[in-house]
Amino acid sequence: MLYSAAMQAGLLSVDWIVVIFYFSAVAWIGLRSARGQASTRDYFLGGRSLPWWAASLSIIATETSAVTLMGTPRKAFEGDWSFLQFVLGLVLGRIFLAFFFIHVFYRQELVTVYGYLEQRFGDGARCTAALIFLAGRVIGSGVRLYAGCLALEVAAGIPIEHAIVLLGAFGTIYTLAGGIRAVVWTDVLLGLTFMAAGVATLAYLGLELPGGASGIWNQPDFSSKVRFIVVDWNLLRDNTLLAGLLGGFFLTIATHGTDQDVAQRLLTCKNSREGILSVLGSAFLILPLMALFLAVGTGLYFFHRSQEADSVLPANLDHLFPLFIVKELPTGVRGFVMAGLLAATVSSFTSVLNALASTVVSDFYLPWKRRRGSVPSEARSLFYSRVTTLAWGAILVLIALGFRGSQKNVLDLAYRVLNYFYGALLGAFSLGIFTRRGTGQSVMAGMLLSVAAVLACEQTGLAYPYWIIVGTAVTIAVGALGVATQPAAEAPQSKSEPEVGSSRE
Repeated sequence: MLYSAAMQAGLLSVDWIVVIFYFSAVAWIGLRSARGQASTRDYFLGGRSLPWWAASLSIIATETSAVTLMGTPRKAFEGDWSFLQFVLGLVLGRIFLAFFFIHVFYRQELVTVYGYLEQRFGDGARCTAALIFLAGRVIGSGVRLYAGCLALEVAAGIPIEHAIVLLGAFGTIYTLAGGIRAVVWTDVLLGLTFMAAGVATLAYLGLELPGGASGIWNQPDFSSKVRFIVVDWNLLRDNTLLAGLLGGFFLTIATHGTDQDVAQRLLTCKNSREGILSVLGSAFLILPLMALFLAVGTGLYFFHRSQEADSVLPANLDHLFPLFIVKELPTGVRGFVMAGLLAATVSSFTSVLNALASTVVSDFYLPWKRRRGSVPSEARSLFYSRVTTLAWGAILVLIALGFRGSQKNVLDLAYRVLNYFYGALLGAFSLGIFTRRGTGQSVMAGMLLSVAAVLACEQTGLAYPYWIIVGTAVTIAVGALGVATQPAAEAPQSKSEPEVGSSRE
């Protein structure tokens, strides 16, 4: 069987040398980035000095986890390219975000995007939004870490429990030391690596397929395997053009505009213009990247169909891509491609650690200290930021361990989790940016009812890409019942923000 053969083969010594050398370089970059950090502003925002192209690559690396690199080929292997409809929605959402959200965040000295909700609706709305972010992102990131460790289990035969602890500890250590600057600069290397790994895999498939890559076009089912437009008005289906465009559009505004994990990268740029360029850069990259890994999945489909004795598939199709890496790719190349797959895991894991820590410190710890009449020094705030990063690393490892044995497509599982919570966040930010309505009480009620409404949607069978639309609508409808005292454009500078690592000169 292909599965057992791959487990016996695994990575050879040369492959492990490639992997170890690569991650040694990653660790060196991460630890080197720790130099010169004197405040939480440096730790969480990189001193707002990072170039837009680095932030753009970091956005791609953050959202493209092992969930994506394993789940996307699986989608093409099992079906077609209809996932591209969703990706088109992601592109449109980024364009909208660039021109309507970014400049709002750069008007103030924000450490987290939830500081904007405090300025607009008060402390309660900020805390509620931050809690919703923590709930959604922690679960989703646990899925991502679990998915990446599936690859390590297949490649090395390491029990998945040990793999989760190993990758989790590695990512936590250099994030703990280097902060967001370490995350962004290592993301640049990690992102370029998994892109190159995808290209290398596709090139090898083209060489190994009977008749080469051109021979695929003559297969009778080729057109059905690369179909990417599905016109159907059935709201129970999640692979239609309507579901893809709407779901992708709303989800990307939520994840990139209201999720601290991704939005934090936008805040590391020098000004709003560079923040806009970073979002548009990620819009330019995401479509060809997803098409690349869908092509890998299609190549795997025709490759397996051309095999005979070795064509038995693993019970869990999330193993499909890593199994191909360790079974079929040449020595050395397989080490590089496996490094790319693991790079995606480490990148998404380290990114969320810093975002979770910044949210806890900036939106809960420091406001709590101020209410008690004391403001901690920068040195103490930086210390607690690192302690919080360490704590979140341990929590995410425990959550990833809880997903052991799951047979669901990890890509679908991750997106479903995001849709539970992000309608609430998108509705609150939309009220603040585009309307003059909403109070702290009405917005908080809207966000909480939004989560309940989405959970109810799941019971009706409504396709998950529509959940975020329902959640957003509920938050806006309930939140708009309150009448704000001032529009977002006139929101004053938050008194709390300068204390969170700002450096006024």
